[in-house]
Amino acid sequence: MPKTGIRFSALLMIAASTTAMAAAQDWEYIPYMGDEAAESEAESSSSVASGTIDQVQFGNVWADMDVQLDDHTPNAVSTSTTVGNLAAATRHTGDIDAEVRQSFDAAAAATNRLRGYSAGTAVSTTTAYANASSGGTNYGSNSYYAQQGAAGSVDAYSRIELYQADQVASATTAVANVSTNDNNHGFSVADQTQYSAADVTAETDADMCCDGTSASFATTAGANATSSTGYTSTNYNRALQKTEDGTRVSASTDVYMGSGTNVIAATNSFGNSATVHNEWGYATLGIEGAPTQQENNADIDAQTYVTLDHWNGYANASSYGVGNSALISNVGSDTVLYADQYNSGTVYSYADLNGASWTGGTGVVTSTAIGNAATASVCNFCSDGAVGGQINQHNAANIIAQGQASISYGGSVYGSASAVGNAATIQSLGEQ
Repeated sequence: MPKTGIRFSALLMIAASTTAMAAAQDWEYIPYMGDEAAESEAESSSSVASGTIDQVQFGNVWADMDVQLDDHTPNAVSTSTTVGNLAAATRHTGDIDAEVRQSFDAAAAATNRLRGYSAGTAVSTTTAYANASSGGTNYGSNSYYAQQGAAGSVDAYSRIELYQADQVASATTAVANVSTNDNNHGFSVADQTQYSAADVTAETDADMCCDGTSASFATTAGANATSSTGYTSTNYNRALQKTEDGTRVSASTDVYMGSGTNVIAATNSFGNSATVHNEWGYATLGIEGAPTQQENNADIDAQTYVTLDHWNGYANASSYGVGNSALISNVGSDTVLYADQYNSGTVYSYADLNGASWTGGTGVVTSTAIGNAATASVCNFCSDGAVGGQINQHNAANIIAQGQASISYGGSVYGSASAVGNAATIQSLGEQ
């Protein structure tokens, strides 16, 4: 895979942003209050903090960081973050009722370069979002509504050029729309609606002589992502997510090391993702008659390349691509998933490992591509929590997973490639 000219790519991308939000104008926000019991409990308090946040971004945003190490340094940290619209509708304790609307039509780019001689610990973090919103409270009722629309482009580029580091870690993330919700010791209703007509790209490029103990490189690209968490909380959630036809979500990781020790390179690319994790409280992702709806029309691409002249311990190259993903997990209480998923975008995943391990190390190559994935699970070892719901999945696109391992000498090598059109799981983990 060719190396990336970070600054040139970012400047070119910013100058070329001409995409309009015409497609998003037809997208209708649909308020959701769960069921009648949820509405009654959410409005039980007279001291509710309420408000609305409206944000529109039509100008380009670009963050760039370049860290040069001329000599050895114990710790080196390089961070670059760009966000078109950023909103927080949170309260430390008490009831809150908040609505967030965000619209983005521009170019969002984060570029990051960490280079030079050596470091004890080297950390590179690069993040680019078009829209980002969060909501939630503790010890109270939470009503959270987020509406996000993105067009244009969202790009995150990381370049690591170090001679040596004892430990090195890199995270590169580009997502068009991100919305999170959290409620602890209370009650929550969250409706998160997202539309993406943006092209999203995340790239990590690492070139090093060697590391001492560990090296990890994670690259993630996504169009729409929602999440909700809770502890001892009753948690109602719904996500409405759509990606536009003709768009692309691409993530790639390219690592070369002369001598590596315990090297991991992981690439993840997705169209729509909705997750809920709750503990000790009823939790839903969609309800009967008002399911979570995901429609992915974007092409999804995840690629990982790892080249090691020699490695010690393990070397892992993994790629994961998915059109739509809906996941809910709970501990100790009833759990419900109602989801409708449709995928028409091609999903492609590729992972490649090249090299040798003269000390008998282990090499692992995994490549996974899925059109639609939905999972609902409850852990009921200490309770009688049940799980249920309904999942409807339709895949109309090609799903391709490829992997390759070229090892001249080593201990063990494991390779796995999995391509799945539709995958659905409803499970209870425990003794009940």
